[in-house]
Amino acid sequence: MHDENYKRLFAFPRMVEDLLRGFVPGDWTAELDFSTLEKLSAEFVSDALRKRHGDTVWRVRHRHGWLHVLVLLEFQSTDDPDMALRILEYTVLLYRELSRNRALGPDGKRPAVLPVVLYNGASPWTAAVEVRELIGPVGPWLAPYQPSQRYFVLDERHVGDEALPAGNLMTAVVGLERSRSPADLKRVVEALVEWLRDPRDDELKHAFADWVWRLARRFKPGDAEPPPVRTLEGLRMTLEERVAEWPKQWLREGREQGLEQGLEQGLEHERALLRRQAGSRFGEETAERLSGVLAGIADPEGLAEVGDWLVRCDTGSEFLARVAPATDGPSGRTGTASEAD
Repeated sequence: MHDENYKRLFAFPRMVEDLLRGFVPGDWTAELDFSTLEKLSAEFVSDALRKRHGDTVWRVRHRHGWLHVLVLLEFQSTDDPDMALRILEYTVLLYRELSRNRALGPDGKRPAVLPVVLYNGASPWTAAVEVRELIGPVGPWLAPYQPSQRYFVLDERHVGDEALPAGNLMTAVVGLERSRSPADLKRVVEALVEWLRDPRDDELKHAFADWVWRLARRFKPGDAEPPPVRTLEGLRMTLEERVAEWPKQWLREGREQGLEQGLEQGLEHERALLRRQAGSRFGEETAERLSGVLAGIADPEGLAEVGDWLVRCDTGSEFLARVAPATDGPSGRTGTASEAD
C-alpha cells in the first residue's frame, strides 16, 4: 500500500517538479522547462519496464535544445545493495524502447537520464550509488571498459531539516514519513492546506488526504477507527481531536494498570509510556532527561499534563522547559505545565 501511495502521488507533474527543484543538487534544473513535464506513455515504455519500474518515467525539455531529461523514480523502503545495477538495467530497457519507437533525438542519440531513488527506510542508505563500485578492482587499462552510471538517492528520514524547502510538496512527503504522532501529521496537513490552494491541485490534495488518513489509523486511541474523512481540511479537524485524545488514552491505560497492580505500578506504567513516546518524538536524550522529571510527579493528573505538552510542543527543549515546573512543590507538583505559559 505504501508503494501505491508513492506511485499515485508521483503521477502528478507538480510532485516531480518539486522533487527536482528542491532536492536534486546543482543549479542545472534552472535550465529545464517544467511546463513540458510529462509522463511517458505506454508506447514508449515496455511491459517489462512498467512491471519492474511502476510506470514512473518522466521527460522534460531542456531550454537550450530538444534534450530530454528522463526521470526514473524508484521507491524503496529497504537498502538495496544492487540498486546501481537495477538502475542500469532500467536505463537499457528504456533506451531500447525509445529506439524501437523511433523516439531518439534528431541526431539519433539517446536522451540523458536522471535516475532518482526515494528511500524511506529507518536506517541510512548505504548502497553504492555508482555501478562501478559493484565491480572488482581493475587496472588502468581495463577501467575505461567498465560500465559507469550514478543515481541520486533522497534518504527521506535522514535529510537535514535545513535542506527541506518551504512550500515544496516533497518536504510534505518527508514530513509524513517522519510523523510519529497525530501532532506531527497535523503540522504536515496544515502546510499542505496552504500549499495546495490552487483548484488545479484538487486531485493531488485527494491523493495526499488518502495517505494521511491511512497514517492516522496508526494513532487511533484505543480501538476507535478514524472517521472516513478524505479531505485535508477534514483531516486537520480529526487530527486535532486525536491530539487531544492521545494523552487521555495514556492516562486511561495507566489507571487500568493501576487498578490491577496498585497505584504506584500504574503511575510507573504511565511514566514508561511517556518516556517511550518522548524518545520517539524527540530522541533518546530528551527521554533520558524526562525520566528525572517524571520521577517527581506522583499523581495521574500531573502525568496527563506532561502527555498534553508532549503532543503540543515542537522541539525537545521546548517540551522539557514546559514540563520541568511540574516537579515543584507538594505531592511532586506545585506548578503545572499550564502555569508555564
